[in-house]
Amino acid sequence: VAAVLAACDEAQVPVTPAAGRSGVCGGAIPVFGGVGLDLTGLAGIRSVDDTSLLVEVAAGTWGDDLEAALAADHGLTVGHWPQSMAISTVGGWVACRGAGQYSTRYGKIEDIVAGLEVVLADGRVVRTGGRAPRSATGPDLTQVFVGSEGTLGVVTAVRLRAHPTPPADGRRGWAWPDF
Repeated sequence: VAAVLAACDEAQVPVTPAAGRSGVCGGAIPVFGGVGLDLTGLAGIRSVDDTSLLVEVAAGTWGDDLEAALAADHGLTVGHWPQSMAISTVGGWVACRGAGQYSTRYGKIEDIVAGLEVVLADGRVVRTGGRAPRSATGPDLTQVFVGSEGTLGVVTAVRLRAHPTPPADGRRGWAWPDF
């Protein structure tokens, strides 16, 4: 990703990053031409810290794959369940500042992200956040990139806060004969 962005920057070629393409606003359409940068090849869990409950995951990882692997191998969840869960990626959640079904329990994505790896337009790689779940060391550069839709840099990895999976999980539905 860094090499592609550096080459495109030097040649002044626009780049449109995309992965799951589940958005409905056309953000993944390269309206000015240039390079469509598909990030779905950047997939998988990079590391899990079972003590601090931090998970580092590549940005092209599909949401349902992340949750299945975390639950099976670590008994964890990040708790972010957008309606597009099976067709959206972790990087997309961050780029569009997503919310999900369990936002009232675990927070929206900006509450779950502990740090990022981002490639800037000129190819430089920056890492935000610390190696701990929380920090208080000046401005939070992570939040500058969260929700920036790929305009400030391309998210290539995300550090997320995780939680133990609940001991039970259930769904219920109710019906009434009239309003």
